[in-house]
This record gives sequence, structure tokens and C-alpha cells, in this order.
Amino acid sequence: MKVNNDSLETFVSKITDFDSLNSSKKIDYFVYYLTVVAEQSGVDGATVKRCFTDLKVQPYSNIPSYLRTNSKKGRGLKQQFILEKSLYHLERTFKTELEKNISSAPVVKPTDNYFPLSIFDNTRGYLIGIAKQASACYDHGLYDACAVMTRKLLEVLIIEVFEVHGIADQIKGSNGYFFYLSDLIIELLKEKTKWNLGRNAKNSIPSLKSMGDQSAHNRRFFVQAVEINKIKGDLRIVLEELLHIIDYPNLNAKKLI
Repeated sequence: MKVNNDSLETFVSKITDFDSLNSSKKIDYFVYYLTVVAEQSGVDGATVKRCFTDLKVQPYSNIPSYLRTNSKKGRGLKQQFILEKSLYHLERTFKTELEKNISSAPVVKPTDNYFPLSIFDNTRGYLIGIAKQASACYDHGLYDACAVMTRKLLEVLIIEVFEVHGIADQIKGSNGYFFYLSDLIIELLKEKTKWNLGRNAKNSIPSLKSMGDQSAHNRRFFVQAVEINKIKGDLRIVLEELLHIIDYPNLNAKKLI
């Protein structure tokens, strides 16, 4: 039976640190997906291997042997699978154990409707996370939440601009903490030797900050769709310019040296 790749992708996104699991542990979750989520009447080695293939993951060297070995009872062996009519199923208590690491929260897949998420490819995981939250909020009409996450995204990017150029002390107070966004923007705009923001970006940043401030601090202000749609073009300009100044591809290349 063919594995539904989209559903498989959604399933593994709910598993804690799935990509860092060894290939044998991935087999356990693939059997769970196939028999519980996809409701197949048992699995064999070939079906499990297709999960590796569909996810573009290096497969375990001998899947049939792993299934067979872990379906046996014996001293020192914890039975994980039940073999019935040449097909494997999860042993009940092992199924419960796996479920502890599978999130029950719904998976939200943000779109590119707010800005292209691809501009954050090969940056940093926390930036991708903030960008996805901002985009998901936009997709679901949560415009105040979107504005607040956009404000946070700008704040983090500006701090990274200064850190990458070795001048982070310029945006810290005497207490060692970073400035608030209003002062970060002032420092960003007045810097001339390390970078020079384009005119459009300079003009757009204050209005982007203002919307985020209003959403976060003004109890009577609610962002409307028409308002946030007006700043989408400016936002993309600012994000791409800040990302260009940081130059993550170059940073990542240096880490490989």
C-alpha cells in the first residue's frame, strides 16, 4: 500500500526531535504511523522502507531483521512488535510509550501569503520559527498577533545585524541589556560605516514598528486586514535588506571552514 506522503510529513512534525533520532527509532514511529494513523492492517519491511524513501531519509540497513528481532520475547528483550500473518503491529505498551513523544497539538502550516518564507532558508531556527508564527497568524486573520510577531522579528534581525558586525555594544545599555526596538531602530538608521540601508527600508521600518507597538500596548487598537496588507510590500523590503546585511550564507560557510 502506498504511503500518503503529506500525512507522513505532518505526523513526523509532531514527534519531538524526529530528525535527530537514529534510523532504528524512526522505524518505531513509522510502524505507529502506518498502523495507527494510516490504519493499515499491519506492515512489512518494504512498507516501512517506503516511509524512509518518501521523507528522503537514509533507511535502516536491515529493516526486516529489526522488525523480526524486536517482535521476540526473551530475557533482556523488550517486545515492541507483534507478528501476525507475516505483518507487524505495535505491542500495546510500546505503542503507549511512543505516544508520549507525539504531540497532540494541531500542525499549522503557514503559507507565503504574508511574505515568502523561503527568504529565511539557511538562516537560524529561531528566526524561521518567528517568521512562521507571524505568517500563520496572518493566514488565520489574527492580525494583532501577526503585528506583534512582526515586531519581534524586526527586533531580532536588527540585533543580529549589530552582532554580526561586531558592534553589539552600541545597542546595549549600561545594564548590559539590548535597547528597546525604538532605540534599536535609531541606531540602525544612523550607522553609516558598516552598512547603508536603502531609502525604502529607512522609510518603512518606523511604520512597521508603530503597528507592532499599537497591537502590543494599546488596549483599544486592533489591526485590520486592510492595514496589515498595506505594509506587506514594505515588510518584505525591510526583511530582505536586513537579511542581506547579515549575510547568513557567508556566515554558514565560515562555520564549515
